[in-house]
Amino acid sequence: MKKNKTQSGMAIPMVLVFAAALGIVATYIIKNTMQYNRSNITSFAQLQAHFAARAGVEHAMLKIKFLHRELYDAICMAQGRNPLFDFTQITNLDSPESAIKTYNPGPIYLYRSGQFSPTRLFTPGFTMNAGAEKLWLKTFTDDIKSDSSTFGGVTTNAVLSMKPLPANIKNRMRDPFKLAEYGVTTLNIAAQEIAENVAGGAVSNTAIVEIVVESSVETSRGEVWDYEIRKTVRINRD
Repeated sequence: MKKNKTQSGMAIPMVLVFAAALGIVATYIIKNTMQYNRSNITSFAQLQAHFAARAGVEHAMLKIKFLHRELYDAICMAQGRNPLFDFTQITNLDSPESAIKTYNPGPIYLYRSGQFSPTRLFTPGFTMNAGAEKLWLKTFTDDIKSDSSTFGGVTTNAVLSMKPLPANIKNRMRDPFKLAEYGVTTLNIAAQEIAENVAGGAVSNTAIVEIVVESSVETSRGEVWDYEIRKTVRINRD
């Protein structure tokens, strides 16, 4: 039987077209797989940084839970108010000095004469000695971090260090990071809440603060990821 020359000549172009199509499909699949893998790696690193910051938030909340009065006093010092003055005894917010009694001694405000004028329960613009009024706040937040700290010759937080990651934790991770750390970078006084009790005529001593925790994680590939969490918390002096 005699072969058709036209049919024989079409075989090579068809094979080339089919091979090119397979190459395009293979390239598309490989490219998508690489992008997907990269996305997974990125998401995993972001999660590691996120949970490192979450650990910092839990650390901060634990300290605040047990030392809320100390934090409230530090806030009062930063605002120029006497932390020992019982503001629940104030019945007239326009005349807080009327609450100064034998069992509730003043002064209400802590500032230098002529430096500024107090407004009700606040002393706006309070600052002295280049920010020394915030020293108590700084002392409160200095050890809320993953690194070890030394106070009075005693080392604390050593067990929280993730630089490097402890072997008993590293061995349980599929892709362990090289190092990680967290710390409180800022403690902002969001508000001094004054909740008046209409029936009793009292004022609750409450402060609202915003805690900013930042973390940093270096992955096994040498990439560094940072994360920030802001937490608002209410502080009562009870």
